Amino acid sequence: MKLNFALVIALFICTFSFAQTDEEIGNDPELTKKAEEKAKNRPGTYPVTDNIFMLKGMGGNIAVHHGIDGVLMIDTQFENISESILEAIAKETDLPLEFVINTHAHGDHTGGNKNFKRKGATILAHENTRDIMLSKMYKTAEQQALADLEKSIDEAKGISGSGEKLAAMEETKEELMIRIREQAQENMEIDYEQLPAISFQDDMLFHYNDEEIKLFHIPNAHTKGDIMVYFPKSNVIHTGDAFVNGMYPFIDFENGGSYEGYQRGLTTIMNRANDETVIIPGHGNLANRADVIEMRRMMKIFYDKVVVEYMMNKTEDQVAEMRNFSELFDEKGYGDGFITTERFLRSVYKAVALEKGRERDKNKRQTELLKKNQERAKKMDEGRQ
Repeated sequence: MKLNFALVIALFICTFSFAQTDEEIGNDPELTKKAEEKAKNRPGTYPVTDNIFMLKGMGGNIAVHHGIDGVLMIDTQFENISESILEAIAKETDLPLEFVINTHAHGDHTGGNKNFKRKGATILAHENTRDIMLSKMYKTAEQQALADLEKSIDEAKGISGSGEKLAAMEETKEELMIRIREQAQENMEIDYEQLPAISFQDDMLFHYNDEEIKLFHIPNAHTKGDIMVYFPKSNVIHTGDAFVNGMYPFIDFENGGSYEGYQRGLTTIMNRANDETVIIPGHGNLANRADVIEMRRMMKIFYDKVVVEYMMNKTEDQVAEMRNFSELFDEKGYGDGFITTERFLRSVYKAVALEKGRERDKNKRQTELLKKNQERAKKMDEGRQ
């Protein structure tokens, strides 16, 4: 039996097209297990003002704003707890959910988007957040298609008479992979229900529930698409993961986050707040301006200390083991969250290396040159004696 090259391509494309449906069918849990999961992951409700409350559960903190117009919600946590979130909202208000704002692209803040869109909500986010979510869909499709190709090649190795075809495929594998990526993007069905329907570039102003609601882009902080949502009349700010309370932050370098940008974002939040402002962080308990100042102080301490170690040619592994300057924050539980102390130190080291790499290399060259000149001068002195 000879292996048909076109048939292999057709087979892996068909496999890709139906894989998600098969997976969804295979992962459907029993009703009792669903009930147990729902009870376990039911979000807690925390009052913030008369018309704003926080839902804290599996994913990022949700803010719900309700009033004369309806309900506006910030972030959606994970897909499997949307029903519990709706039940929690229904206990506080019977008004319809009309708007959902995504503070950034990560799944623990956007996972339930499609469920709330199906309930009639319009989803908004920064344009970079939408781009990150769309790029992830493309990347997932490409990875699946390439995995299917590798599987097809492996399976073909056991088919009699396929040697020549396999050799041809191996020789043109790079070109084939490019075509597969293109085909994956062309053939994939974009999950528009998961994506924000409205996006904006910098800032946006809402007039809703007798309040001006201001959305501010915080560039290149946690990601490149972070926004904070400010309720001036209520004196409340939802920061998304541009600020997390009492834990080390995750900086998503792959999606445009940066250490310096995160620090600037904290300054922006601090400048918008006053001593009475209630701050809803992306994760952690309700916070205030002093908590944001504490986070900014922590990040500066870590950065300055790691700069010293980096300029002394310490490696990332060496810095990751240090606790002499993290002890104060570790005792407060900062390293007990998603980002451990070691992982955070590694992220700081990468940020410092990016910023100070050229300076360290220059200093190293100057030190080596000085050492050579000293050795040369020493030899000349010895020759005169």
